[in-house]
Amino acid sequence: MKELFQNLLSDYQEAYNQPFAEHPLGKLISQAIPNAISKIITQKERYIVKGSNGKGNWTASPWIAIFDILITNTAQSGYYPVFLFRDDMSGFYLSLNQGVTDVKERYKRETKQVLKLKAEDFRAQIGMIPQNFSKIEIKLRTSKNSSSTYSQLYEAGNIVAKFYSAYDMPTDEQLQVDVKEILKIYELITYNEGLPTTPAEKENDEESYKGFEELRRFRFHKRIERNIQLSKKVKELQGYNCKVCNINFEKKYGVLGRKFIEAHHLKPIHKLLGEKIELDAKKDFTVLCSNCHSMIHKLDDPSDIEALKKILQNNN
Repeated sequence: MKELFQNLLSDYQEAYNQPFAEHPLGKLISQAIPNAISKIITQKERYIVKGSNGKGNWTASPWIAIFDILITNTAQSGYYPVFLFRDDMSGFYLSLNQGVTDVKERYKRETKQVLKLKAEDFRAQIGMIPQNFSKIEIKLRTSKNSSSTYSQLYEAGNIVAKFYSAYDMPTDEQLQVDVKEILKIYELITYNEGLPTTPAEKENDEESYKGFEELRRFRFHKRIERNIQLSKKVKELQGYNCKVCNINFEKKYGVLGRKFIEAHHLKPIHKLLGEKIELDAKKDFTVLCSNCHSMIHKLDDPSDIEALKKILQNNN
């Protein structure tokens, strides 16, 4: 990875003044570096790596981001680790940052202040920041004439970061350690994020989860099941018949019920620790109708399909 980053830093400013389309540096940013990062990520189904040097025109500050599909698959929303480069290519950051486009469109004014407040909240969730990272102000714009809106917003949206100088490049080993470390921070926030702050925010199916930790795990479980990308893949692989009662909504309701079924993650909730979650659409999920899905969560072991089948058989 070190060599790839060195090539980007040394060649980008020259490329910036050249035609954008099909430039080899574009492939370095969108393919070569993301592929190198992907190789050191163990949870292949959960994370995707994307890079961009602009859309149609060169951006002053290219980026390469790691997206947890349970949070986002785009740089526009959510939060994610991202390599961000100074506009003079004097160095780059590995930053846990925020999808600034959605915030900008939602709040219109005071976007930078909103991002800073959200970043402070994320840091509070992290608690003790790991040694390799710190609460530093990142500086992407080095020229007084630089007025890139998105660079300014990424500066405001930084949660924690580490800086690498172009004149003192890290080793491949250090880059790998840092990527793995920031993913641990990412997973911690992902696991914490979305908890209700008041009793009124609890959903109907959450009333039985009294303890903070139980509720946190259940919400994380629901986030997995409600992920559109994962859910679609599960249904395509496993079909649309409930694996407990065997109902097929299309046969029952015609076109209204076509492709209607719910994905259920089979890992027991008490084992959800926010990391190393298996997301194989064929092995780690099943499909259930909404009734069976609600009932299976009332079992001591919500992964026990056979137990729910027996209950259904004994009561028919």
